[in-house]
Amino acid sequence: MNDESQQPNPSPHRSFHPDKYAPEPDRARKVPTKKEKDASGEGTPSDSLTARAEDRGKSRGMHDTGRRGQSRRPSGEKDASAYTGIDPDGSPAGDGSR
Repeated sequence: MNDESQQPNPSPHRSFHPDKYAPEPDRARKVPTKKEKDASGEGTPSDSLTARAEDRGKSRGMHDTGRRGQSRRPSGEKDASAYTGIDPDGSPAGDGSR
């Protein structure tokens, strides 16, 4: 290597002199008081605006088969209308579509 082709690298010097080059430490985070926590939560809805999947109405073509597993997840199965969009009974749709 040629000494003339190398560029100066101040990084090692800065690494070994943090007292001179390190930024000032951030100020400590202030822990909010109970009054501040309560004030920040005012006007915030506590309930979800959407229903969980197991609380929603039944979809056409889906059948509930109860809960499964230790977590008691809801389960179900599909019939032919869930795959094709055609009612296997042949009855017209209640929403006016054909």
